[in-house]
Amino acid sequence: MSEAIAGTVLDGLEFARNGGILERRIGVGELPRLADLLAATGGSLAVRIEGSRDDEGKSWLQVEIAGPLVLHCQRCLGPLEFALEASSRLQLIAPGEEWPDDDLADDSADAIAAVGAIDVLALVEDEVLLALPIAPRHAKCEPPAVAADVQEPSPFAALASLKKH
Repeated sequence: MSEAIAGTVLDGLEFARNGGILERRIGVGELPRLADLLAATGGSLAVRIEGSRDDEGKSWLQVEIAGPLVLHCQRCLGPLEFALEASSRLQLIAPGEEWPDDDLADDSADAIAAVGAIDVLALVEDEVLLALPIAPRHAKCEPPAVAADVQEPSPFAALASLKKH
């Protein structure tokens, strides 16, 4: 499970048809859109992608991603450790195939276009971004304290001195 995933692409429909399984570790720093949201980019995520077909002939990808991330707490702005455990079931929609709006209404699965090669790194990054909390924060923390001993002069103090002259 230590092979690199950067540059890996899948033919999603073929991968599902063959019941393929891809297991890798991805360095958090390899995900640039995610890295912009993190307090630290060290560590790695375990990724498992499994393809399958159901009895109705629909193609699916099951994506499992787990690992620690360090986010910014939105209350105190300090680092916040977050144990990511994301699981997504994705229906692959072939070109010309109708999108299953009604079938996906229960939010147990999503649909993605299966056109050409699927960039695995981009797919993983998309799923991680969707799994992040909107406003991460510690259970208990204080907002950043303003230094009590540092008082900046009021901008009106300068005007007050001009008025006296």
